[in-house]
Amino acid sequence: MPKPSEFSRRQFLGTSLSASLGASLGASLGASMVLTAFPGKLWAAGPGTERDKELVLRCAIMSDVHFKTDPNCAEKQRLAKVMRYLQTYAQDSAHPSFDAVMVVGDMSDHGYAGELIPFRDTLLGNLPKGAQALLCMGNHEHWGGEEHVKAGGSRKNWETIFSRPANSHTVINGYHFIGLSCEKGTCKDGDYLYILDWLREQLNAAVKDDPKKPIFVFQHYHVRGTVYGGFEHDWAGVKDLRAIFEEFPQVIDFSGHSHYPSNDPRSAWQGKFTAFGTATLSYFAMEGGIFNRFPEGYQNAAQVYFMEVFKDNSVHFRIFDVLTESFFETEYFIAEPGAIEKYCYTEKRYETATTPYWTAEFAPKNSAAENSAAENSAAENSVKACAEKPKAEVSDIYAYSARLTFPQAHDTANPNTFLGSYQIKLQDRKTGTNDDWADFGEENPWSGYYFVNQPKEVSTELSSLDEGRDWRVVIRARNVFGKLSEETIAVEFQTPSDPDKYLQDRTAPYPKADALDFRVTEDGQAVNEPLAETFPHGLETCGKPVVSDGWAQFDGKNARYRVKFDRGHYARLRRQITLGARFAFDEYPVGQNGCIIANTETGGAGISISYEKKTLDFWCHVAGKYQIISAPIMPGSHSAYGTYDGQNVRFYLDGKEVGAKKASGPLTYTANDSACAYSIASDISGNYGGNSYLKGRIQFARVFTWALTPEQVKNLSPDAK
Repeated sequence: MPKPSEFSRRQFLGTSLSASLGASLGASLGASMVLTAFPGKLWAAGPGTERDKELVLRCAIMSDVHFKTDPNCAEKQRLAKVMRYLQTYAQDSAHPSFDAVMVVGDMSDHGYAGELIPFRDTLLGNLPKGAQALLCMGNHEHWGGEEHVKAGGSRKNWETIFSRPANSHTVINGYHFIGLSCEKGTCKDGDYLYILDWLREQLNAAVKDDPKKPIFVFQHYHVRGTVYGGFEHDWAGVKDLRAIFEEFPQVIDFSGHSHYPSNDPRSAWQGKFTAFGTATLSYFAMEGGIFNRFPEGYQNAAQVYFMEVFKDNSVHFRIFDVLTESFFETEYFIAEPGAIEKYCYTEKRYETATTPYWTAEFAPKNSAAENSAAENSAAENSVKACAEKPKAEVSDIYAYSARLTFPQAHDTANPNTFLGSYQIKLQDRKTGTNDDWADFGEENPWSGYYFVNQPKEVSTELSSLDEGRDWRVVIRARNVFGKLSEETIAVEFQTPSDPDKYLQDRTAPYPKADALDFRVTEDGQAVNEPLAETFPHGLETCGKPVVSDGWAQFDGKNARYRVKFDRGHYARLRRQITLGARFAFDEYPVGQNGCIIANTETGGAGISISYEKKTLDFWCHVAGKYQIISAPIMPGSHSAYGTYDGQNVRFYLDGKEVGAKKASGPLTYTANDSACAYSIASDISGNYGGNSYLKGRIQFARVFTWALTPEQVKNLSPDAK
């Protein structure tokens, strides 16, 4: 990394920014560069430095704080912590304070007064002297239900609590800030259509004031097709605003909603305007699909932008980690807002990004001129590389799971910073043979790059294995732009046989549930007694279910039973599964689904009654995506079974197949340890809570570790016709 004196800010500003940081940061100063993200400490910056004398505006920017009604919630503590830090951060600076604190929506979980008022008091009561609060509504501010109805609507409720309009135009030190609130919190296109004419008027007024200054706009949803989290497959972006923003290249837009990390270089985007994705003070959410949406440690999230604007209108961003009170190496810099030809955070980064590596042999090599200017010589590359061929270790080997540990790879741009994830290819063969390896699937764990103290090793559970097999694992590093390393790490191991697999004849006409077997006994007791002793036995009672006449009665409010599982149990339910239950209900649910048995907290499977469609639904999370099969249902007594055999999802009602879908890949389960449980008469949620409560009766609920046949389902369905 160059020292400040060797690559001055003025030289940097004179450079046309156009290519990959790691490969071409050291290009001659007159040449063009492409940045994946701005290198931390490229020049001396911050309070007390020479640059500080040119600073004219400082703002802290955050999103998705998610205050709870719990007065001691982690989010409240994190907000209070960052507000205290703002008080002293620049006290010795030529510009000694923050001018604004921006919160880009979702300051609460539901928009309840019991959440918004503590947030308001924590924020406004601790604002740095002279700073203004810039706020807008997110979708969660619309979730207040009856409380909002009584208040005259969610928007009026919010405006009353904060004593300000939901949409705002504020000028601070000559710079314009425009805040937009979503109309209904639908999380869909159209939520900002009502404000477009007003937005254009405000943007025109800002340009008229000074066309060279950046215009800061903030709203909760991402603009579709811009920052990380805002693309079609990410669900968190809307298209309402893009056309207007493209008329104003000076726009620097801030959005949240996705909970994706701000230090991911894709959270900075430039096309015909500039956009930044703001992270969260609550919990990280990541891409789904092949990736784990909620990785280990995802609740340790608290990132805040520190934005500084200078006399020449250049804008610098540092990313503050509230938990450690330190800054990420990743920084962003806008040399000339509105100068599209000099934009650097463009789609070209996907083409120019270098590939990650472990050893120096595979490190990308720069030209001599580049090495000289960037201090990125082959010798330095070797320091950033593993001294020896890296090795992977396998431990905690069970019949269906194992733990894989290996060293982090490297990135020439900034060691580890841009390493997004790893591709782990799995192959297997029958133990004790020399058969060819057969492709089994892949895992894609995250690197932990969203933590300031990124772990030096990656440790991940392989939880979709099969028992009694030889395994070969091949690991490649993947950076955030999708480039895979040429270098690989490979390791082989063996899983033992599963003795529970042979507890019974799985082809028998009346098999016993081996993973979960809830029923009401003849003496009127609710029990859980699965055949396999290695699965949890017993029940936790929540609320007040009533047991009578061989059934358990549930009130649809909080009554349910819960059976806690762990990841080892779920590992045995990754290849195949059957859920079954006999239940009865007298009327359709109102306002919420009624779950019979479920563990669908971002994963899992469940059987539930849909209050909207008046159907019985089977949900099954296969390879990161829900497969849903629905069938019409009338009040009364019914038997239902859902199966997955590794190739098909099938649903049976009263002994008959009512739907099937092709699907392949492992069953996937929540990454939230506090939601690892099956819930009977509700769904599961974090902290072992419940939702979607059933008002009705359940005679039995079952989970099998394999897919039952149609004949077995019919035999085990008392309501079969």
